[in-house]
Amino acid sequence: MRTILAAAGMAALFAAASFAQTAAPQSAGSLADKLINQPGTAPWYTFGAGQTTEALPNGGPQGYPATRVTVAAKGANPWDAGAVSPIVKPIAARDTLLVAVYLRAPMLKDGETTPISYFGLGQSAAPYAMIVTGSANVTNQWKLFYASGKAEKAYPADGVSVGVHLAADKHVVDLGPVKVFDLGPDFDPARLPKNQ
Repeated sequence: MRTILAAAGMAALFAAASFAQTAAPQSAGSLADKLINQPGTAPWYTFGAGQTTEALPNGGPQGYPATRVTVAAKGANPWDAGAVSPIVKPIAARDTLLVAVYLRAPMLKDGETTPISYFGLGQSAAPYAMIVTGSANVTNQWKLFYASGKAEKAYPADGVSVGVHLAADKHVVDLGPVKVFDLGPDFDPARLPKNQ
């Protein structure tokens, strides 16, 4: 029970710290200091045949910007259509990483889901190795999804990006805010929030 409560508390902490808007300056050593992307300015870049993209300037959770991607047909591979968002800071070997991203599929009926077979961090250039991976069953409501793990090696600034594979099905998926945290080498990944 204590483990469940600790995990729930951690999830609430990351959700609140990740996406709360505040005018107050962040204190030294805060969670915001561990961000390695630029969530307020870095957009989603979409790719792949058979997809169209629409910007939703205030359509995300809490009025944040979002990107709507319409995939016309299931791809031969889940990565045939997708989206990426850049990571601007370097990552050291063995650092614990957390990706927190809001997703929804607005055209679904209540109780329906659509698959996202992969979201996480990967190299921005060949061989496009995956570093941190997650998957999601997305509903018609905004939900925060997590992927976490440790970097096996160091990566330079702009050498990594957040990616989402979108061609696992024919669907409409809204990509909301994404934040990526580098928590350093001593943070235990088991303490991080998990998808429910």
